[in-house]
Amino acid sequence: MPRLLDGDNLLGSWPGRSRSEGERRLLAREIASLARDLKRRIVLVFDGEPPPGIHPGPDVLFSRRGCRADDLILEILRGQDDPRGWTVVTNDRSLRDRCRDLGARVERCDAFRERLSRVSSPEKPDSTGDVRYWMEVFGEEEEGGE
Repeated sequence: MPRLLDGDNLLGSWPGRSRSEGERRLLAREIASLARDLKRRIVLVFDGEPPPGIHPGPDVLFSRRGCRADDLILEILRGQDDPRGWTVVTNDRSLRDRCRDLGARVERCDAFRERLSRVSSPEKPDSTGDVRYWMEVFGEEEEGGE
């Protein structure tokens, strides 16, 4: 079952973590490792625009300026043939209720963090393709603007 994660809500509820660019990068790496281990799609959704040098990918999304991650999560669910096949991870009560109304399952952030902590994240990506993907999503832009 694929998951949609309210990224800023998850980081904001995590003792010792913040919503900084570095923490977002770290969370994205941890989530990629978990998705690989579970062999399931996990889409991480953050509020606002991506910081400079971060290029969103299919599993790391930013809601865009003036729009909240909650709205994008609901838009994604509404676009599914069967939203019941998705689980949304958030502590936001209003978002949880609206996701349930669409038929999705919900999971609290603390339960998800516990699952994430059981998966050991490798310090290095597993393959060249992983490196290329994550450099595209979170890598620094090269001089000359690529």
